[in-house]
Amino acid sequence: MSFTGRIAGWSARHRWWVIAASILVIFLAIFTANTVETKLLDYDGEGESAYGADLIGERFDLDFAPTEQLIFSNSTLDANTPAYRAEVEDLVRQLRALPEVASVTSFYDTGDPTMVSDDGHVVLAQVVIAGDESDAEDKIDAILNTVRAAGANNAGSFEIAIAGNTSIIQQLEKIDEEDFATMMIVTMVLALTFMLIAFRGVVAALIPLVMALGSIFTALGVATIVSHVYPMVDFLAQVVLLMGMAVGVDYSLFIVSRYRSERKAGRAKLEAITLASNTTGRAVFYAGIVVLLSLAGLILTGSAIFVSMSIGVIIVVFLALAASLTLLPALLAALGDNVNRLRLPFIGREGNDNGGVWGAITDKVLARPVVMASITALALAAIAVPAFSLNLAFASGSDSLHDAVEAKRGLELLEENFTSGLADPAYVIVDASNVNAPEVQAQVARLIAMAGDDKAFFPPFETRINAAGSLLYVQIPMAGGTNEDEAESNVRHLRQDIVPVAFSDTNTRVYVSGSAAGSIDFTDQMVGTAPYVFGFVLGLSFLLLLVMFRSIVIPVKAIGLNLLSVGAAYGVLVMVFQWGWGITLLGSDATGVIMPWLPLFLFAILFGLSMDYHMLLLNRIKEGYDQGLTNEESVSQGIRMTAGQITSAAAIMVGIFGTFALGRSVELQQMGVGLGVAILIDATVIRSVLLPASMKLLGDRNWYLPTWLEWLPNVSTERATPALPVMAFTATAPAPASGGD
Repeated sequence: MSFTGRIAGWSARHRWWVIAASILVIFLAIFTANTVETKLLDYDGEGESAYGADLIGERFDLDFAPTEQLIFSNSTLDANTPAYRAEVEDLVRQLRALPEVASVTSFYDTGDPTMVSDDGHVVLAQVVIAGDESDAEDKIDAILNTVRAAGANNAGSFEIAIAGNTSIIQQLEKIDEEDFATMMIVTMVLALTFMLIAFRGVVAALIPLVMALGSIFTALGVATIVSHVYPMVDFLAQVVLLMGMAVGVDYSLFIVSRYRSERKAGRAKLEAITLASNTTGRAVFYAGIVVLLSLAGLILTGSAIFVSMSIGVIIVVFLALAASLTLLPALLAALGDNVNRLRLPFIGREGNDNGGVWGAITDKVLARPVVMASITALALAAIAVPAFSLNLAFASGSDSLHDAVEAKRGLELLEENFTSGLADPAYVIVDASNVNAPEVQAQVARLIAMAGDDKAFFPPFETRINAAGSLLYVQIPMAGGTNEDEAESNVRHLRQDIVPVAFSDTNTRVYVSGSAAGSIDFTDQMVGTAPYVFGFVLGLSFLLLLVMFRSIVIPVKAIGLNLLSVGAAYGVLVMVFQWGWGITLLGSDATGVIMPWLPLFLFAILFGLSMDYHMLLLNRIKEGYDQGLTNEESVSQGIRMTAGQITSAAAIMVGIFGTFALGRSVELQQMGVGLGVAILIDATVIRSVLLPASMKLLGDRNWYLPTWLEWLPNVSTERATPALPVMAFTATAPAPASGGD
């Protein structure tokens, strides 16, 4: 008996103590999450840009006056006409009257030619919000409402838009809150629907959902406490929901399904619970360990945001895993055959032992493994090819925003007629004992002159000095500043060509910061640490699979197949978000870039989640093989027996990830598409074609273990009562009416 079986047996025998303790823990966690403040990570980025930003935060009073760009556009009137000027000055006057506004400066105040478009039809004004960044979001609504009213009241020939960091952040946060609430509801409805289809009973369907929600709420409470040791990311709730629903539902689904299958085979209740955890529970345990190891690998990036995010997700996965091995057996013991109560016979149909469509596909694959495997592998490789053109950067500008973001139109007008770099400039930070010294001021003047003569940058350039005179920064808007490739090229030009020349005759410390610089530094950090993450995750996963299956072939093959599905997911991301194939279906525009944190995050998550299906399927195959079936018979039986489980679990995961893909954040869309596509490929193509074909071709060599590794511990499932045959999985099959222990 494996330790998972022993734990389940103990939990089943002490069911009421386990259930009571679990309920208490969940309520304490909910109470903690609602009463204790969660410490959030104050993340400035990586490398030079982060260091420069920290210097500004440390040595300035952070009383920056946030600025919004106000854009007027009229396709028929020229900026020199009285009617155009009257429209602009009327709104400027209204804004100046607001207590939330410190000042408004328009083209008509300065006569600055850089504040009017080349064709004269678009005019720019700058609105400075009163106070500093800490309360800007509280004041932006009054400004936005005034601008909206002015746009609605004009004759229709004027288009008035406003955009800036404050308005964009506020609108994104509002959308994120709305989307998160929607995702929560849709995710639960989808999970429950698929569970009802799988089990054809309300009670059985609710168990995985309850287990997942319990893990999520508990994880949020635990994360609140942990945040006082290591701060959490501000999107903790989203990632905990995503992973909690995915693994919580999956783990419970697998074990409940096996329990019902064993009850159908005639086993007593406690024996069925113990056996389900001894076999499927064991596979769930090792799959969960792979997920935890994959997430731990992200810590090797050294990035605070990855460390924080990994800790949060590790908490929910660990709790879901622990609950599936303790609380779930206790619930099954308490319910007994009541798990089949409230049956819905009108949903689906009774299962059978042939595996349905997956069984038919498997038969064809096993009949012609070389042809089927070759065609499928080549197709997946072709889908993965675009991954070699991954363009990693943080999306910026109008393309990075969903159409639902009101400020997107303002950015579009800036990009078309001026530079959206006005809203997101670069910062050149000068650190010296006395930045007011003549030699330092001369160097700063040289920098400004060189940048002003360079078409890559867009004057005027604002210079600010801290009270102590030890730090100054020059704010340098970049032409085409929110075109990611152009912005990053401009930053590299600034760092490599302009700053070294401007400060060539001094030891003054100079740093270039800002969003584009931060994107460069973060991407460099991810690329530089990726080999360590890949090596850690792949190496430990190989060792875990080696011990679990006592085979050197199975781990190599499992890792190769998972990497193929991850590569295909990368390829689809490039096709959709860089090339724009089908992007309009998501209500967004092609950004031309993939978020630099996404590839490593997807690798860690997908590698772990994909192992769920691999572990379950290979565990069933290994059971059959150990019981005397031939290699081909064990493969065929394993796929048929797990067809319903894997199909239901994958459908739930794809549905959950799909809700993220349909959100209004480009980052969530990229994450949702990547995760959904990889799980879909893994649960269909990999499971039904490549895995059985490779198992058939390798034959008994699948289980090859060199003699020099015979010392490895044998953790194979030990079945105490092998007399009853292992029944083929039937997710919808009813258990016997009797319920004795």
